[in-house]
Amino acid sequence: MALDLCLIATRIKLVWREKPEQICCTIEQMAAELNMSRRTLQRKLKEENTCYISLQDSARLDLTKCFFAAGKSVEEVSESLGFANRRCFTRAFKRWTGESPKNYKKQP
Repeated sequence: MALDLCLIATRIKLVWREKPEQICCTIEQMAAELNMSRRTLQRKLKEENTCYISLQDSARLDLTKCFFAAGKSVEEVSESLGFANRRCFTRAFKRWTGESPKNYKKQP
């Protein structure tokens, strides 16, 4: 019952922490995981001044940094995070950080 009192964004992050493979899931799949409708999930996230895509992007960026630190290639990270291809991942990474994954990995 206490979990119902948590912010929905926190519940989503807990799902991703316990099941990292679900970071690629759609909002419909996440709503089902949380036993609510897509619309209810959207409404609750709006009440918290966020949206599913923002949470997902933030979680993907955090995982990307961990994967890069572990020595994974851009292709491996792209596939792990559910991107269609390396190019899609590179565009998303540039949107998140303002730089390419290649430049990011070069930094000390």
